[in-house]
Amino acid sequence: MLKVTATACIGPWGHSIEGLADYADMLKAAEEQARSIAIEPVPGFIESAFNPMVYQILKTHVESGTIRSHQKLAILLGSAFGDTATADRASQNLLQGKVHNPLLFYQSVPNSILGYASKQFGFTGMISAVSHFGNGLVSLLDLAEIYMDQPDVEQVLVIGVELQSSRSDELLAELVDSEAALRSCDHAISLLLESAKGDVLPESGDELLIYIEAVESSTEPLSTEPPVRPFAGNQGLADLVIAVDRLKKREVAAPVIIYDYEFGGGCHAIKLNR
Repeated sequence: MLKVTATACIGPWGHSIEGLADYADMLKAAEEQARSIAIEPVPGFIESAFNPMVYQILKTHVESGTIRSHQKLAILLGSAFGDTATADRASQNLLQGKVHNPLLFYQSVPNSILGYASKQFGFTGMISAVSHFGNGLVSLLDLAEIYMDQPDVEQVLVIGVELQSSRSDELLAELVDSEAALRSCDHAISLLLESAKGDVLPESGDELLIYIEAVESSTEPLSTEPPVRPFAGNQGLADLVIAVDRLKKREVAAPVIIYDYEFGGGCHAIKLNR
């Protein structure tokens, strides 16, 4: 069982979980919203918001003080489509006969920003960058459980990141057999996790501790309409951090069940409790 220690996000809505929830509600209501983010660049990384968003998420957790040991932090970066902006720019330059920019080559490897940030913040623990097929949350939670069993890991930071691009929109239209709105947008969403072994529930009035109690294969909830998923590849992760925020504020009662969908069908149910 995993405990959620902290959450963070960044996207066109800003940095707050409340902003993420409002943005998701507006997209589900088919209200047109900005899908690209204006973000401070990171030296050595160009063209794309992918790496700056990851860097800002890492910086947020460092500045919040919720990371207890930079030497015992494992980092998991997950994405369905990866850095499409960098890949597209490199392809366009090639087709136009332009000289290849070596920066585009190096930062096309998603974990390059993790190496840069590790040097900046003194991270020396385990690092992985993985691709997934829609079930980003479940894939990353499975890896987090494995990492948490390692003796030199105290916390695991899970980050899901995707970019807005026309190519991603085209791929989503092919992958998802649904009329529901499913379009790409710039975003990064994270969970700071640790083992719940030996935890004692806090006294009444203290900050609530939120646990990921179970992850199970499931059929989709009965509905006359397919679910609208505005955060392609990270919908489960977005729903989870919103649920954690609402549980901590006592706006909803525990337990809470959220669903993490694969592209093309199939899903898992994740149970949150306190």
